[in-house]
Amino acid sequence: MKYTAIIAGKERELEVVRRDEHRFQVFIEGESHEVDARNCSADWLSILLDHCSYDISYTLDKDTLELNFRNQYFDIEILDERKLRMRRVRSALAHSGPEIIKTSMPGKVVKLLVEPGDQVAEGEGIIIIEAMKMENEIQCRNPGIIKTVHVEAGQTVEGGIPLVEIDPLPSTG
Repeated sequence: MKYTAIIAGKERELEVVRRDEHRFQVFIEGESHEVDARNCSADWLSILLDHCSYDISYTLDKDTLELNFRNQYFDIEILDERKLRMRRVRSALAHSGPEIIKTSMPGKVVKLLVEPGDQVAEGEGIIIIEAMKMENEIQCRNPGIIKTVHVEAGQTVEGGIPLVEIDPLPSTG
C-alpha cells in the first residue's frame, strides 16, 4: 500500500508491503527497509528495522501518529493516496480568510523568522519551536502577508495555540 507521511511539514513517499503477520518491506523515498514490528502493549512497539532493534511508544489518532523514541517526540501524518488527493484539492481552493499557524505540541519559541508586514511564500519557515530538546521549523501552508505574531522569542507555549496569522495575498485576476 502506498502512503505519504508528513513529518515537520515535509512529505515523504512510503510503500508498505506485508510479508507476513509481523514482517514488512517498507520503501521510504524508494529506499528499501526490512521491518519486523510487534505490539508489546496497546501503546508500545518492538521494532526490528534493518537488523537493529528499537522500542517505541506511540499514539494513533485518525491519520496522525505520535512516536516517542528515546524521549524524542515525532508527529507524523499518514495519508493514503485518496486522502492526499483530497488534501491537495482543498489546498488548491483559495482560502478567503487568514491562515492561522498553531503549535501541535507544547514547546518554547526559539526564534521568530518573520514580523508583521513580511511577505511569505508557500512552505516558508516562519518560527522555530523547541519541543523535547528538538528544534522544529514551523512553515506556512500558503503564500501571504504576516498579519499578526502572537508570541515572542523565549516564550513557552501550549499545544494548539495561535502563533502567527497570515493574510492571503490579494488576487491578481
